[in-house]
Amino acid sequence: MTMSTLQVPEAPTVRNCVTCGRAIDWRANVCPYCGHDYRAVMMPQLQAKKGSLPVIGGVLIVIAGVLALAMGGLYLTLDAADVDDYGVALPADLTTEEFADFMHTCGIVLLVFGAIAMVGGAFGIMRRHFGLALVGGIFGLLGVGMIIGSILGLIGLILVAVSRKDFD
Repeated sequence: MTMSTLQVPEAPTVRNCVTCGRAIDWRANVCPYCGHDYRAVMMPQLQAKKGSLPVIGGVLIVIAGVLALAMGGLYLTLDAADVDDYGVALPADLTTEEFADFMHTCGIVLLVFGAIAMVGGAFGIMRRHFGLALVGGIFGLLGVGMIIGSILGLIGLILVAVSRKDFD
């Protein structure tokens, strides 16, 4: 085999654009169809570092929810005899049975508030659904939860609110 019998392949004159797939000139720096620039240096996109504020806020909201659940459960266990035993001074027009019924209603409301707060706190911990995490913080605040639950719910709500950019 001699050098004259070897055939050197010709350099390609066209190529397919990596973005739109159309045939373009091999020497083109920019695709005339979609504008993809072959001169641009491909840099991996830097992901913003996510802070720990939503996680801390979510944990505080979950704790507020647990305290609201505990307080709601405590209210549900009260009966008329407990009201008499604790010596609660009731208005003259309110019977102990009516007061116990009122406390049961409050207990159910606190159980619902606590459950919503726990779900919202879980979303805060996962950094998902910013709005639901905020709602959980609000219900953690409203759930009272032995008074400290409101404080923890408020702090958690603030931490979640200021870390909006960390949510997906």
